[in-house]
Parts: sequence; C-alpha cells; structure tokens
Amino acid sequence: MAELHDLSFEYQIGPLLRLLAQETELLPDLRRARPWLTADQTPEEAFAALLDQEWAGFVAHLGRLGPWVFAASVVDLQALSAAYTLLVERAARSDLSGQHPDSLLGRLWHGGERSGRGPAEPAVQAERAFWTLAASRASQQRQAWADRRAER
Repeated sequence: MAELHDLSFEYQIGPLLRLLAQETELLPDLRRARPWLTADQTPEEAFAALLDQEWAGFVAHLGRLGPWVFAASVVDLQALSAAYTLLVERAARSDLSGQHPDSLLGRLWHGGERSGRGPAEPAVQAERAFWTLAASRASQQRQAWADRRAER
C-alpha cells in the first residue's frame, strides 16, 4: 500500500484533496466502483458524497501504480489489497503490451512495470474481478449506511 488516509469528517475533505491534488487517477478510480458519483461533481462534492452515502472510511492507494480505493473498514481494505496483489502477480506473467493506459494493467505496463510473455487473459480477468469487488463493497456499504439512516 502506497498511501492510506482516514476520511471521517467533512472538514477533512479540503486538506485531503489539497494533499492529493496531483493524483489524476484518484477520482476516476473512485467513480469506477461507484456509478452514483458523477463526472460533473467537483472533487469536494464527490468526497462529500462518499461521506454522505457510505459514511467514514479509508482512502488508500494500493501500490505505486495501483488503484485508489475508498474502503469502509480494514477488512474491506485487506480484501481489495489481496485482489490487487493477485492482479499484479498475474500481470507479472502476462504480456500487457496491448492494454489501455487507463486500465490497471495498462498503468503497470506504461508505468515501467514490464511484464512476462504469457497470455494477458488471466490478468485481464483479475482486473475485472478487482473492480467487481470494489463496486460490490462500495454498494454494500452504501446500502448498509442507507439502512442505518432509515432506522433512525
């Protein structure tokens, strides 16, 4: 894990976004797992929506070239980290030369993490599984938070 930041309160949004201002993949990665975050939201609005719709969590960068995630718990963070580790292991044995630069596999290839000569399909499947897991965890957290708020 390259970075980990706690996000529990709205007053933390501004300083966190200033700290991560150069991270061009931050919002696209968070949006990829969360279709309810839209491209027309400012970064501040997107992070406020995370707190409003999913509650507190951790903003983490999984590796130097890896994805940015928002995880509600350490357990979620560990699951996402394990899925990304599997992706990296499969990428190391795969020819990633044809991967789109916006994909995680493309980042590994274009970021200088050259890979093996095997077929790319196992790595592509691992990336798909990673994003499916990230979306599932985000959706579950969003629903659980909505249920808790409805009980009040």
